[in-house]
Amino acid sequence: MAANGKLVLSDVLCFVKNKYVKVPGKQLKSALVDFYSVESVLEAKVRLLSDIEALKESDTSVKFPHVPQRRAGEDRIVREIDDIFNLFRHLDEQKLVDSLPRYVSADPDMMPSIRLFEGDMNVIMIILEKLRCKFEEYGSALSTITRDVSALQSKFVSLEQAKVVSLD
Repeated sequence: MAANGKLVLSDVLCFVKNKYVKVPGKQLKSALVDFYSVESVLEAKVRLLSDIEALKESDTSVKFPHVPQRRAGEDRIVREIDDIFNLFRHLDEQKLVDSLPRYVSADPDMMPSIRLFEGDMNVIMIILEKLRCKFEEYGSALSTITRDVSALQSKFVSLEQAKVVSLD
């Protein structure tokens, strides 16, 4: 259960905490990099470090790795997300993830959807392949119908011409 039932508003941490064990790390990191700004990731990291400090105060046997404060630069968001993951990995190893506050989101639209990363893209590709096969079937059926209609038209034209010749 969350420590003291405390609720903390953080879209990033809500997303990470709930998806950390369910989604492969590489896909989760990719979703975070694509969706969130550096500022929101940095804010989440600072919040997580603060919550970890509170854990350290309540249990002095808990040791955590040093996490540096990053400076602006290329790939800063990637490094900040890596720091958050390192902290979560350490929390998970010590079975302390459930000791963190309950992170919540004010708006689900402020969290990325990783459904396509979770295999739904494969489902969509299978559906598209089935549709392609159906279109090929319909195309071949339409070709057959067009050929038959053309054959009937040519027979009808020759019958009309035969009638006109026989009337003369």
